[in-house]
Formats: sequence, structure tokens, C-alpha cells
Amino acid sequence: MKSEYVKISKILKNYDLCEYCTGRLISKLVGKQSSKLVGTKYLKKFGKSSNTKCYVCKNIFENLDSMLSNIFEKSSNIDFKTFNLGLILKNSFLERDDLIKSKFKIKGIENLKFSISSEMTKKISRKTKSKRIMNDPELFIQVNFKDESSTIRTKPIFVYGRYNKKIRKIRQKRMSCKSCNDIGCHNCNFRGLENTESIEDKISNLLIKKFEGNQVKINWIGGEDQSSLVLGNGRPFFAKILNPKKRNRILRKSSNLEGISLSELRKILVQPKGSIPFKSKVSIIIDTEKPILLTHLKKLDVLENTKIHDLSKDKKKSYQTNLSDTLQKISKNLFSFRFISRWWNSYQIFYPKFGCNP
Repeated sequence: MKSEYVKISKILKNYDLCEYCTGRLISKLVGKQSSKLVGTKYLKKFGKSSNTKCYVCKNIFENLDSMLSNIFEKSSNIDFKTFNLGLILKNSFLERDDLIKSKFKIKGIENLKFSISSEMTKKISRKTKSKRIMNDPELFIQVNFKDESSTIRTKPIFVYGRYNKKIRKIRQKRMSCKSCNDIGCHNCNFRGLENTESIEDKISNLLIKKFEGNQVKINWIGGEDQSSLVLGNGRPFFAKILNPKKRNRILRKSSNLEGISLSELRKILVQPKGSIPFKSKVSIIIDTEKPILLTHLKKLDVLENTKIHDLSKDKKKSYQTNLSDTLQKISKNLFSFRFISRWWNSYQIFYPKFGCNP
């Protein structure tokens, strides 16, 4: 034990240290857990003042309360029960810490970064009644001691739902501004988007208002033309709400958004992955130049299991179709043509998990 006291004496004689760094660096030598109390005790025992500037951390622990006040202010209106903490320190802090450990052959103790993180974690947990976890926390806090700043971000919320489109001439997706090509200009009020109505806008505005998020990213399960309707059970979609402040709010299963109705809305834990096939029932009304006869309609049987190419947007897009028995003459020059379109969606879905059936 005498050799340990000699080593402690040499450390404190050669370097001015604060209570935290003293307690951490000598913890292994005295067989105690690193703490401010241990540091205070041995600084007093060896006649060292704790008011001098610490060689290792430059009294960084004294500034923790001001950093924490900033974090508490930013997170005061955020719903969270779990958090994680990341620190950015100047390399010189860690180098000075390593120098002392190397010079006095001190091993098996926590480093400075870990010590600061532990101290901040205790205070955040106590103040916010939350728990620190490493994987998938509801709140992530980044503290930068280089410029004494802090940033926070929250875990995304995922929502599943379906929409029905009851009126025509509404786009599914937002359209980039033609003037600035998504950069932002006076014509688009610096949004980077055309000021046209879209289903994406309607859904995004609803979810942003509900959960107070910054942005919503929607993954569509197929799409339709601007002039088409979406009937039946509706088209399914997944929405990812970025940086939401309110995650405990109740989401109603249905909502009406002026021509767009939403159904089956619910929060899900994670957006599932995998490609799945799904079907769309399509109804087309065709106007012919010449009068159409029932015998003409029967000839459309040759289209069974053929591909229909969509030339309106992407000439490479095509759909495998199965004709149903719903070819119907409406008038002399009009008939309806219904078919089932089989799509292979390239995005992330595994419906059995959610009991969905598009």
C-alpha cells in the first residue's frame, strides 16, 4: 500500500488536478470506485488545493451545469423516456489524460470522456426521470465541448395507413419547383416545391401537426395518375416522421382531408423491410371513334395475361394484367374496361405482420 501512496504523492506533486480527475486517476491505486468524494479526500490528505486549474480537464466539470441547462431547455417540450449521450472533446484533453496514465503506469481506469459522460448521465436521468440506453433511444443528445454547444434529435415515428382519393387532379407526390429545381426561390417561397396540391402535402401536414415533427417521408405502395381516383380499401403507405417532439399522442384511425380520406392509421414500431407483390383493380372508360358492338368487346379476350404499357410517364413501366369479366358497354361509343394490375413493389413491406391486404 506504501508504494501506491508514493505514486499518488508523485502524481499530485507534479500535476494540479480537480476532485473528479484525482478520484478517477487514483481510484485503482486506493481500491475505490472513481468519484468526486475520493478525489476531495486525497487532495485534502496531501495538502493540495482543489481551486487550481486542472491540468487534465481544465475544470470542465465546473461547466457541466451550464451545458445541462441548455440541454434541459431544448428538451423541455419533448416526450422521451430513454436517451443516449454523445460527447465531442478536444484531443488535447485526452492526450493529457493519457500522458499521466502512461507516465505512472496507471491501467484499468475509466478515461476522461467516460467520466464526463457518466456525470452528465446521472444528472439528466435525475432531472428528466429518463433512462440512458445505447440502442435506439427516443432522444439522442450530442454535446460539443469544443464550441460549448449541444444538439438534440429524436427517434422517428413510423405510421402505417391507407388513403382514398375521391376527387381527380390531385397529385400523389410533391413536385419540385421548376424555377429552382428543388433549391428554393421566391417563386416557391423557398420550399423547393411547386405550390400545387398533393396527397403527400395533406398527409405530411396532418402528421407534422399531430406529432410536431420537422419533416415527413412517405413510402408509397404503388401510385396512380393525377386524374385517377383511388377507391375500395384505399392505397397503403408508410410514413416516417423525423424529429418528432410529441410521441405519446393518440392517432385516430381515420381522417378526412378535403377529397382525401385516411383509414387504418396506426403507429408501428419499425418500418418493415422486404419486397412484396400486390394487386390493384383498375377501371378504365374508353371512348371510341366508331360505334362499338358487343362482338367487338368479345375480341378483347385476347388481352388475357398480356402486359399493358404505361406511356404517360415512364415508357419502361408495364403491368401484368388479368382480365376480369367486367367488359361492359355503356353507350354507342363508350365501354368500361376493368382489369387487375399486378405490381411488384420495390419498397419495404411485409404485410402479414400487420394483417394488411392491399
